[in-house]
Amino acid sequence: MSTRRVVITGLGAVTPLGHSLGQTAAALRAGRVAASPEIRDFNPREHFRIPKALKVSSPVTRYAVAAASMALANARWTDPGTGSDGLGVMVGSSGSDLQTADLARAIGPDPDHRVVSDIPFFAERILGGLHPLWLLVNLPNMISAHVAIQLSARGPNNTVMTDWVAGSQAVGEAFAAIQRGDADAMLAGGSDSGRYPFALGSFEQGGLMAQANGDSVFVPAEGAAMLLLEDRASAERRGAPIYAEIRGYATGSSPLDAPAASHAITGTIRAALDEAGWQAADVRQVISSTVYGRTFLEAERAAVAHLFGDGRRPTAYTAQLGHTLAAAGPLDVALGVAQSGEPGRLICTSIGYSGQAATLAIETLTTYSEGLPS
Repeated sequence: MSTRRVVITGLGAVTPLGHSLGQTAAALRAGRVAASPEIRDFNPREHFRIPKALKVSSPVTRYAVAAASMALANARWTDPGTGSDGLGVMVGSSGSDLQTADLARAIGPDPDHRVVSDIPFFAERILGGLHPLWLLVNLPNMISAHVAIQLSARGPNNTVMTDWVAGSQAVGEAFAAIQRGDADAMLAGGSDSGRYPFALGSFEQGGLMAQANGDSVFVPAEGAAMLLLEDRASAERRGAPIYAEIRGYATGSSPLDAPAASHAITGTIRAALDEAGWQAADVRQVISSTVYGRTFLEAERAAVAHLFGDGRRPTAYTAQLGHTLAAAGPLDVALGVAQSGEPGRLICTSIGYSGQAATLAIETLTTYSEGLPS
């Protein structure tokens, strides 16, 4: 059975530095740092074919729909009107955007802390005070569901929830689905937010909010990046812009200590290189969205030095954007393609809070043009 080649024909993003990938890339080139890790003054309405869905969608869902909509426009994808059975959706998210403030309001005053020990009491408070549609807004799989509904994508649909590498793995799994022939095209990427109390509390408990190695600070941010992946032959037939080709993908995990994590990161990068048929010397740029804990920073740097030489340091867009969690990996791919002025080979690797790692080997082919108002 022949394996189909998979290309990137459209890219879209919403970040703290811009409401499109073009705006974000221009801000990075200008050396700007996000004044706030939150996305401000963003109106997703133009990207929603069914506007009433805005009432039952979380901010993270809205970012994903907007980024996917921009990716389709960038790819000059034409909606056949009745929906496309050949277009699928694969979105990664960590679930860190759980809106616990709604739960707190529903529970109300609880001076005796009964909700932690009395399940009937907890259920009574929640059933009486929580909006009936709260779960539909907050379920992680609603992101991919809304993307499919709003953009008439009737092909394979899935949600990946594997910590902060979920977005990279979503792109990798979509790549594999097209290779197998399960879909002709996939909208793939990540959407996430680390700006909610539930997430911030867990980061604080994990020690991530402190300085790491004295030269980096973890700043949780929010955003989305979506890519349109297509079978190359199909993309060529419809005259789509082909910005890049995915040449390799690998994922793995490790115990939470620096030597083991470095081994896992080295293994996933090497496996992606092997699938692409590349040598380390062939790679023009290594882009990484590490978790920023001391263990993972040390592991990442050791892995990159081992594979690419002691003088090689990865590009980290998270330093200017903040860490967008599961969206960071796809955003690295999108920015790596958008920032590339000439054909070249990129390694985009993500390291998650639970010790997971994922790597994508990307070959840029054509200069990126957003083709949308800036």
